[in-house]
Amino acid sequence: MRLFLPGALLGLWLLAWGDVSVANVASGIVLIGVLMLAFPARRGIGARVRVHPIGLVRLAAYVLAQLAVSNVLVAREIVSRRSRVRTGVVAYRVQQPSALTLTLMANILALSPGTMPVDVTQDPPILAVHFLLLSDVDAARKMMARLETLIVAALEAHPDASTRGTPDGIEP
Repeated sequence: MRLFLPGALLGLWLLAWGDVSVANVASGIVLIGVLMLAFPARRGIGARVRVHPIGLVRLAAYVLAQLAVSNVLVAREIVSRRSRVRTGVVAYRVQQPSALTLTLMANILALSPGTMPVDVTQDPPILAVHFLLLSDVDAARKMMARLETLIVAALEAHPDASTRGTPDGIEP
């Protein structure tokens, strides 16, 4: 398991260069060594995450479906003669807050055309999202609630023993 991250980084390095050669492998190993020394892994900080495969498949399917719908809506808006743009910012209070849930929600929403997180707070756990095509505030909140439910069902965070008693397992 300790070699997974360096191996993955080396694989990405070689993909970026597009050629597996002695020089690329050697320079990748040197670069990864420097990075691993400069940014050592912090053990015992954070939360262990339990992945539920069925929940992860549901989350992926939902995200892909939302990406397809968002792309179609934004593309239709771009090519149409009349503008139906109704922008707005919707604040959503996260019901099962954790750093993992807030981070994944913000990143998934940032990937989707027409939505962009503009503010995330942990105390209180609120995610503010700008919508390009906001026709119904309640529907937007339901969409974010559905995303939160799917994330929590797919990835269950457990604080490490060394960080029990701290919120989200993060040391102050």
